[in-house]
Amino acid sequence: MDGRETDSVRMVFLRDQIGHVPSKQYPDIAADLLVHGYDSPALRELAGHPRSDPLGARDLWLQARQELGRPFEDDSVARRVLVRNWLHEIVDGTLAPRTGAGLTFREGWLALGQPTELDHLVVLMDDWDDMPRNREDICGQIVAAARTALTVW
Repeated sequence: MDGRETDSVRMVFLRDQIGHVPSKQYPDIAADLLVHGYDSPALRELAGHPRSDPLGARDLWLQARQELGRPFEDDSVARRVLVRNWLHEIVDGTLAPRTGAGLTFREGWLALGQPTELDHLVVLMDDWDDMPRNREDICGQIVAAARTALTVW
């Protein structure tokens, strides 16, 4: 497993930690993890678990996390890592600028006490909503602001 794949797996666990993974997705995630070399009894069971039982899936997911040695991380660390990942995805073009700015606003700026390094993205997100005619230009500004934020974040 290469470093990017390991980072991607960490992002799944961090997104789950902040509530961005619906429990109905746990069986699919478990199957993907098995394909990528992760294995545990609960993970195998979860991969075949019915989506109609989200509470059971959640219990199996928590058990699998424990068996895989993937505890919940410090919340502020988890959010900072996710924000940095979203900023990279905005710059790389794999995440739509407005979507990335919204995630950064909700899960980073608000949840982390409004760090000034992200202020410009928040302003641009407001501009997006307030000035629909300028959205193409604002997209470019969001990408530039994400690039700048990565230098200090």
